[in-house]
Amino acid sequence: MISPDFSLFIHSLATELELQAGAEESDALLYSVGRRMADRLPLPACETTAAFELECNANLALIGWGQFSLGFDAQKNALHLSLLDYPRTGALGKPAGTWLAGFYNGLITGWFSQMGETVKLRRVATSESLTITFLVDAGT
Repeated sequence: MISPDFSLFIHSLATELELQAGAEESDALLYSVGRRMADRLPLPACETTAAFELECNANLALIGWGQFSLGFDAQKNALHLSLLDYPRTGALGKPAGTWLAGFYNGLITGWFSQMGETVKLRRVATSESLTITFLVDAGT
C-alpha cells in the first residue's frame, strides 16, 4: 500500500505521466525506475528458484510493495510470476489498477540479472483483477 501521505501525489504523477508521455513511454520510464531500484535493493546469491522467490519477497516486504510467487506451467513449459498486494494508483493502467506493472518488470528483471540470468518478462492477461502476471522468457 502506498503511504496515504504520498498516494495523492503518486496518483497525480501517474495521471500526468500518462497524459504527457502515453502508456508506452510511461511503461519504459517505470521499467528504468524498477531496474534502478533493483540496484538499490540487491539480492544475495540464490542457488534455487525457491531461494530467489524468498529473497525477492523479503526485499519487497522491506518497502511494503507486495509479494510474488513463481510457478512452472508444465503445459507451456514456462516459468510464470504473479504479483499480489502491490500498490495501486486507483484505476490507472490497463487492466485497471496495474499502472506499476512496468516498474515491477524492471525490478524483477534486474534481480534476475543479479543472478546472472538474462530474462525478458512478458505480461499476460489473467482473469484475476488484483494480480499482475508475467511469463519469464529466459536467455533473451
